[in-house]
Amino acid sequence: MALKRRFDFTKKNRRTGKMEKVGYLDFSEGEEQGRCSLYFYGDIVSATWQSMWYEEDKCPQDIADFLNQLDGYEEIDIYFNSGGGDVFAGLAIYNQLKRYNGKKVGYVDGMAASIASVIMFACDELHFATGAQAMIHKPLCITIGNADDHKESIKQLNLCEDSILDIYEQHTKDGVTRDKLKALMAAETWFNGEKLAEYFDVEVEERAAVAACTSDFFDRYANVPEQVGETGRTGTDDIVDAVIEEMQNRENRRIEEEKQEILADLDLYGI
Repeated sequence: MALKRRFDFTKKNRRTGKMEKVGYLDFSEGEEQGRCSLYFYGDIVSATWQSMWYEEDKCPQDIADFLNQLDGYEEIDIYFNSGGGDVFAGLAIYNQLKRYNGKKVGYVDGMAASIASVIMFACDELHFATGAQAMIHKPLCITIGNADDHKESIKQLNLCEDSILDIYEQHTKDGVTRDKLKALMAAETWFNGEKLAEYFDVEVEERAAVAACTSDFFDRYANVPEQVGETGRTGTDDIVDAVIEEMQNRENRRIEEEKQEILADLDLYGI
């Protein structure tokens, strides 16, 4: 097995002064190209100062900092367990990831709700756990001001909805129309893996969700399933433990697949 060297990508938290890990890149001996991982395991927020409160949250600047360190590296594994967040920030992150030239492989481990369900489609290949959930809905925002301010917000929300529909349409199954997508969004539709595969081109994997998802945005949604739970935050240690466990499970599956390939080769040569 090739030896691996891991390089952590970090940024300084301006609030605490501490360096925080935002991703990593694995190099294998003999490989010219590396592989890195990016986790959306919190809310999508608009500014760096907001993502400082919870290190699992992501804003566009976080993603820009991450991608700026990846010149020349082919693949990114992107993991999702997010309840959504700021629609404008999410669209910016989607566009950042789409512009990145390397292959992006997405894994929805627990949830991709609201704008997170848009970001996941920036991936070139998308794997969805049977126990995971996705949600699509009409974009929403909070507006303070007079009638003109509210009219401008409505205009911007309609533009966002059109942009989101354009993205969803690129990944639908044959026969799924734009009007059908609009109806699903208007109804705030929640999907499990099986239901999602009826409408979108995703690869559903037979496995449970890696961890419960919590979000500050759940109280803004109308049809949150009971099993999603409370809006309180999961501790970072709990998230890390869940991710490590899932990574170990994936490594065990990879080793088993390699073992079966070796046994098949031996059988082919009569050994």
